[in-house]
Amino acid sequence: MSQESVDWVQARRDLYDVLQRDCSFEETAEHALAVGEQYLGVENGHLTRIEPDSEYWKATASTDPEDGQFPPGLILDLKTTYCRRTVAQGESIALHDAPDQGWEDDPAFETHELYCYHGTPVFLDDEVYGTVCFVSTGPRDRPFTDDETLFAELIARTLEHELQRQQTEAKIERLDQFASVLSHDLRNPLNVAQLRVDLAQDADSEHLAIASSALDRMESLITDVLTMARQGQHVEETTEVSLAAIAANCWESVATADANLVVEEDLQFRADPERVQQLFENLFRNSKEHGGTDITVWLGPLSDGDGFYVEDDGPGIPDAKSEEIFEVGCSTGDDGLGIGLAIVEGIASAHDWTVRVTDGREGGARFEVSNVVVSNSP
Repeated sequence: MSQESVDWVQARRDLYDVLQRDCSFEETAEHALAVGEQYLGVENGHLTRIEPDSEYWKATASTDPEDGQFPPGLILDLKTTYCRRTVAQGESIALHDAPDQGWEDDPAFETHELYCYHGTPVFLDDEVYGTVCFVSTGPRDRPFTDDETLFAELIARTLEHELQRQQTEAKIERLDQFASVLSHDLRNPLNVAQLRVDLAQDADSEHLAIASSALDRMESLITDVLTMARQGQHVEETTEVSLAAIAANCWESVATADANLVVEEDLQFRADPERVQQLFENLFRNSKEHGGTDITVWLGPLSDGDGFYVEDDGPGIPDAKSEEIFEVGCSTGDDGLGIGLAIVEGIASAHDWTVRVTDGREGGARFEVSNVVVSNSP
């Protein structure tokens, strides 16, 4: 069991103190779970992300150490967890001694031999996100009290609020980026067009051609900004898609005759098909624009099974750009608008995925998309 427990008043103070700290969401979640672990007198606590349609369970935050039974990042088959009952029931489940309460034949007990479990569903935008659960390998000597359940539910509601705040901040940041594009990048071609039209009244038609080009540029910018706005909206519904199939379809629209796509292994995962197609098209287009017409692109699952990668043999991302590569206006080319990879980040964020860039095997760019709901279906 856990360290010596604390009373209700002290536990609430400790939880309040956690929320006052300037921490990342993952750190806040871990600290809040630690408070609950101590108050409930259990071995560890977890914030999980669950996708019932794919039987997907992941510990997004955990008080278990890296070498523990349920460390952060662990992915399990939902069917082997008590959490499947929690999300199906839509309310807290409290087991102080699973076999004694008639749960000895439950797949969760048979697989993990957890005698003690307290789980509460977590919701985001009125949809199930996952659970806050507290577990022990041994039984408790008494049932969970109403106060203990109430405190576990308080932690769940607190983390719901933090998740919603994180999502809202991401939306605000994208809106700031859109405003930047509209106020800066659109103003320049508009000024050019206006000046050339004025000059055309007193000169030849060369000015009208330049004005037409500037207006075309504006139209392209408007299309890109609208794409960013739409692709950044949170994904409400997903279906199972194939990494190989989507990549092949996208490749046809952006590749050249000399370019080469290598799918090293397929992966089934859940996504919005139209938006994930836009993600791949932008990544492929980025590789072609910076690596040339004979670029080679590899893709496949990440080694830990948490998502996928797209990698090329181009010149790679300069170190000075790696931290800002997904920001609007950041481009490694001379004439890029710096919108394509911002769209990629927006689509990933809309799925609650994480995207990062690193060095590829041959010095090119490697984009890794993680926190993906990977299908456990055969």
